[in-house]
Amino acid sequence: MDSMGSMRTTEPGTATAPNSSITAPASKSAVPTADPGDIVMGVNGDENTVVLKGEQYLEAGAHASEPTDGILNDRIRTSGSVDTSKPGDYTVTYSVADSSGHVAHTDRTVHVVDSMDKQSGGVPVLMYHYVYSASAAPDHLDANYLLDSKLEEQLNYLSANSFYYPSWQEVAEYVAGTHSLPKRSVVLTFDDGEEGFLHYGIPLLAKYRVPATSFIIASDADASQKVVANANEFVQFQSHSFDMHRAGGTVGHGGRISAMTHAEIVDDLTKSTTIVGANQAFAYPFGDTTDDARAAAREVGFLCAFTTKYGRANTGDDPMALPRVRVSGDQSLASFEASVQ
Repeated sequence: MDSMGSMRTTEPGTATAPNSSITAPASKSAVPTADPGDIVMGVNGDENTVVLKGEQYLEAGAHASEPTDGILNDRIRTSGSVDTSKPGDYTVTYSVADSSGHVAHTDRTVHVVDSMDKQSGGVPVLMYHYVYSASAAPDHLDANYLLDSKLEEQLNYLSANSFYYPSWQEVAEYVAGTHSLPKRSVVLTFDDGEEGFLHYGIPLLAKYRVPATSFIIASDADASQKVVANANEFVQFQSHSFDMHRAGGTVGHGGRISAMTHAEIVDDLTKSTTIVGANQAFAYPFGDTTDDARAAAREVGFLCAFTTKYGRANTGDDPMALPRVRVSGDQSLASFEASVQ
């Protein structure tokens, strides 16, 4: 990728080298019509990515899976070209094939703009946990449980007001002070990969076309199956650790991460990213973190790592210890609206 943010076609698992020249934007007709079979595929971040003229286009990639082959993220091929010195619309295409020869593809439209109203005061990274239906309410409810109808109200508000959903690459560079985001940027995250979110939350995200990240506990016996069985165009799965979501430490909420060595944390996180098939973002179990934990998260390659401390992700923050904005089950829609403005 060059200083103007151009990119060229890449093979799966390879880095994008700088262009010697700018090629024409890819178009949907450049990819042959193919039978996707049972492949589920979606872009990471907003499907309509906005880049300010002269800033770098940050390739966020895509996610894909298939019931038999499992997670296909490392097989995805990216093609297209974005020249951020020239305002206009560009298309980046992602394609992937399974072992049976089925091929799926999806597009990201990149809008290079002369100017835009910029996000200021930090990006709200929303922290959700559990979603439930009134017809099947849990016996014991607390603030972590959100009624599906309330989630729908929130998603409808975001959709109706044209919020922007930056990728983890965009969030990381915003925090570093090297990338601008459009006004009304917001990120949605759901911790634990709990059944209620999978059953009620994901269909609502798809209905309103709002992308989100599910942080899942990779030591769960069905973790990798959970990723595949609940695959959706608008949900990417990231790590909530392998086996650190339990007690055993003395820092913060008592999670065992504070009792582990740097090497032990690296090993845990590496296992987790292998299982979920991604290592862009990480949520610390119970929000607990230490110097060793932050160094380990950086070593494993995460772009962003999140605590449960309340606040927005601001320019100059440590990307390995970012706060989030908690969404509570008893929160009014007016309160939610205020939290994302």
